[in-house]
Amino acid sequence: MLTDSLDLTTWQASGVLLMDGFLGPERLREVRRWVDEIEALPGREDGLLQYDETTGDGFSVRCRTENIVPFHDGMRALLTRGTLLDIASMLLGEPAVLYKEKINYKEPGGAGFAPHQDAPAYPFVRSTITCMIAIDDSTTDNGCLDVVEGMHHEPLPTDDVGCIPASLAETLLWKPVPVRAGSLLWFNWYVPHRSGVNTSPHRRRAIYLTYNAASDGDHRHHYYQEKQHRLAAGTDRISLIGHFTGDSHVSARGAEESA
Repeated sequence: MLTDSLDLTTWQASGVLLMDGFLGPERLREVRRWVDEIEALPGREDGLLQYDETTGDGFSVRCRTENIVPFHDGMRALLTRGTLLDIASMLLGEPAVLYKEKINYKEPGGAGFAPHQDAPAYPFVRSTITCMIAIDDSTTDNGCLDVVEGMHHEPLPTDDVGCIPASLAETLLWKPVPVRAGSLLWFNWYVPHRSGVNTSPHRRRAIYLTYNAASDGDHRHHYYQEKQHRLAAGTDRISLIGHFTGDSHVSARGAEESA
């Protein structure tokens, strides 16, 4: 089993674990088809959450989808049952539950994310781990993640939008982590991470899954209730912290199509 070969020594030492080739070629094609289906769905502030950004050249492009599980059977099965859940449970050291899920679409010219830890954005639980499933190759040209290994035990100071202050971020040892399509990158919620602009001519899509220990309870519904509350208050943030560096807005397609 895949869980038998987990490098728990590296995970415990660094808070980061790269697993190559999780999705074989046929499975990757299937999941890419699911991502295309989900991207095309209309968004609603009380349901599937679709976010767009305006790039530097003035184009409006999709940048994120959230709250996917209730709206796609295939993705729900992949994210909440089977091997991914088993791996999350092994890394947490106890049974895991899905806390939240999203797809990030980084189109050419698409923005990145400022240095941050996930912990300030994830209320209700004591800790989480996140898994990135690379749908396309994630490279230094198209804005792969940079991480700081070994700093996964405690929170860092934050600025007024919940990110790591620039003066502190400049002192950290950042490591780019390219990830091949179909591979997984796991990281602890205290691991500092960031990503840059997609300067390539190709899109870079990735699924991000966040799991918490079942002993903390199942708070997925509470998280999305909080997200929807903040959207109703008029925020244009795509997260509960202000780490996205682009010009984002909630997609209005759902409202337009239901009018």
